[in-house]
Amino acid sequence: MTYFYSNRPILIPADSKNPLNPTPDYLNELQASGKYLAEQKWNGDNTLIFTDRPTEFWNRTKSRLKYTPPPEMVEELRKWPKGCLINAELVDHHTTTVKNKLIVHCIMSYKNKPLLGKTWGDSRHILETMPTGNQVIVSPVWTTGFWDLYQAADGKVIEGIILKDPKGKLVFSTTPLADVSYMLKVRKSCKKYPF
Repeated sequence: MTYFYSNRPILIPADSKNPLNPTPDYLNELQASGKYLAEQKWNGDNTLIFTDRPTEFWNRTKSRLKYTPPPEMVEELRKWPKGCLINAELVDHHTTTVKNKLIVHCIMSYKNKPLLGKTWGDSRHILETMPTGNQVIVSPVWTTGFWDLYQAADGKVIEGIILKDPKGKLVFSTTPLADVSYMLKVRKSCKKYPF
């Protein structure tokens, strides 16, 4: 199967006028537009997995991750159809309280067919039919409460939120990608990141 680089969101502040001391106005405005769905941004490694080879985890720079999935995770991935390329967040190395969790947020190929010309919403519809378990889950989405979701992020396990336009076209490239315009990442301020 062809390796496609994962789509990467544009990083934006929670408040474009006051990024270090945000108010709800900007996120409320984005929510009111009706254009976006929100997902939590977990503190993990962006990972690509071919369901034909559920023990191989690849990062966004086309290198294998030094991670050995536990048997339960491998068994859960084997329940997915063959020929899928899934994009997920592997929550393990960067957190102390959550380990061996795979949060799937996009499917780029389905049954050996890249979703060329398809939208993130199309990918999401396929994801919602996939089996989930204790270690492999499909990322929940929110249509409201963006500010509250952002505020609930602790900056350690949950870094913030990602806003996604379901009408945004998936981008397929065999070379590294720039940020894609249909996704906006809003990260909570912490010592490591100003926003």
